[in-house]
Amino acid sequence: MPELIEYVHTLAEEIGPRPATTDAEHRAAEWLEHTFASRGLETEVQEFSSPHTYSWAYVLYHLLTLASAFLAGFYAVAVWPAFAVSAIVAFVMWNDLETRWGLSRIMPKGPSQNVIARHVPRQRRGEKLRRIVVVAHYDSARASLAFAPGMVKNFATTFALMKWCTFLTPVFILAMALPFTAKAEPWLWYATMAVSAYLLVPLVINVHRELFMPYVAGANDNASGVAAMLGVMEALVPAPDANSLVTTSFPSLRRDAETIEKLGLLPEGTELRYTPAGGETSTELPDDFEWAEPGAEKERPRGQAVLDFDTVEFAAVGEDAPRPRSSSGTTGSWAAEDATDEAPVATGPVLPAEVAGYGEDEIAEQRRERGGLLGRLKPKRKEHDAGPTDWLGVDDSFDARKAGKEIGSWDKFAGGGDEDDDDAAGGLGWKGGWAGDDPIGDPEFASSEAARIRRRVTETIDRELTEKEVWFVATGAEEVGTYGMQALLRDYGHELRDALIINIDGCGAGSLYWASIEGMARRHRANPRLTGLARRVSRETETLIKPRPYKGLSTDASPALARGYKAMSIMAFDSEGMPVNWHWKSDTIENVDAELIEKTAEFVTAMVREA
Repeated sequence: MPELIEYVHTLAEEIGPRPATTDAEHRAAEWLEHTFASRGLETEVQEFSSPHTYSWAYVLYHLLTLASAFLAGFYAVAVWPAFAVSAIVAFVMWNDLETRWGLSRIMPKGPSQNVIARHVPRQRRGEKLRRIVVVAHYDSARASLAFAPGMVKNFATTFALMKWCTFLTPVFILAMALPFTAKAEPWLWYATMAVSAYLLVPLVINVHRELFMPYVAGANDNASGVAAMLGVMEALVPAPDANSLVTTSFPSLRRDAETIEKLGLLPEGTELRYTPAGGETSTELPDDFEWAEPGAEKERPRGQAVLDFDTVEFAAVGEDAPRPRSSSGTTGSWAAEDATDEAPVATGPVLPAEVAGYGEDEIAEQRRERGGLLGRLKPKRKEHDAGPTDWLGVDDSFDARKAGKEIGSWDKFAGGGDEDDDDAAGGLGWKGGWAGDDPIGDPEFASSEAARIRRRVTETIDRELTEKEVWFVATGAEEVGTYGMQALLRDYGHELRDALIINIDGCGAGSLYWASIEGMARRHRANPRLTGLARRVSRETETLIKPRPYKGLSTDASPALARGYKAMSIMAFDSEGMPVNWHWKSDTIENVDAELIEKTAEFVTAMVREA
């Protein structure tokens, strides 16, 4: 099994930055598909459309809110239209943050894809498998000033300010429209402008992000999560037989005369020589073959593919002319036109008739042995059928009544008598079906032997996984709004309604936690069943992993929780509760902790087994 850090190297270094809807993201998806398939998993690529970025949608949100606040103070007739526009913007942006719908849906789009691999055990009749989904996104983000080392520690505060300023602006505009607030003008308008003015900060940051900032390698976010997911796959799914994965072609063999003689394939007295496969052939026919016209081409049936092959000639030694061929020497379609291979032509004596078949003397001798032609009419001797005496091992003179009288009492059927009892019973060694003492001497032999057979049959079966169907899902386009996870729930939601969804994100640096609360609009609590499972696994494995609220952007668990699915995220945070090197240029493989990825894979594997 390769080290999990090698998977991080492949994604972050060999493939590099993997922005949503780009060729690099597609190459990463192809690599993941190959990795899943090489493990023998049922693999599927789910295609969908996704925006290239989320930045321009939020630039529009901020511009419309600022314009509404500005116009409300300059024109009295524009107050109510400004309120309507700002209120609609706030409502639509809230739905966008909730991963539902918004302006992001109408932004320019491109193709993206999820890679889905399923490990499905054999299902017994009437058995319902528990479904567990392990998720990790494989795309990477563009850097932004909002995630610079000096600002990211305050990201939760700045993001909350952006939301509340957008939601409060229509409230202030509505207050300006009310008659009893006329005395508060123009101070109320100044307050409205002050609230909305903060939106200039995220507006400028998003424009700067799209115009000047590079894409990051995404080693921690989220090549580390993909590596941990592949580690779970390797721990749960047994490696397939290597022989079943080998595909090769076998070259054709050409044996020389010496090799054929050693193998005994050449008849005695024959000569082996090679002639070009496409060489000239004679069209002169002997007199006894007048029905075949020289050089005549056989008409090819229409609608059928016809292959003409060179034939091997076997001519008798001393013959002047070779025997006629069935074709004119054309070759199959796979042969090259300038082929120089030679076809073997063997010559030798004609086999005598005695060798080719039985002679008359032999046939007559066989008929005499069978009794002549009328021998078949004689009645056959009836085969002796086995009867009860054969089964019991006695002859025809055995008298069952006499033997029963000699046995006498039922007490002697218990088999507790001595050798004299056997002699009295006619020396049979058995009484009333008793075949003697148990040669093993263990009254529980049958049950113990059955248990041993069951152990031998099931010793290679992982019983903790026999009732679980595990999905491994590598999602695309997560960094532009969790569009990969939304596509998965849209197309497979009916299959995942009762599934447990474990999302792995940014587990390559920091301290490992499970996100107890997450979401950008509403705060969604992790599924109680999964949190209880995480606590139990942490306690039993003595792995120090605790819950912690996550106040950053949405993860792939966020749209699942928003739609009522059972989901939870496993993440690593710094002291401020944010992912390490999050969406910044320093998110490289040099800053990834390989042991933390291994720890994450072991923890999630234990959760899947205990689920």
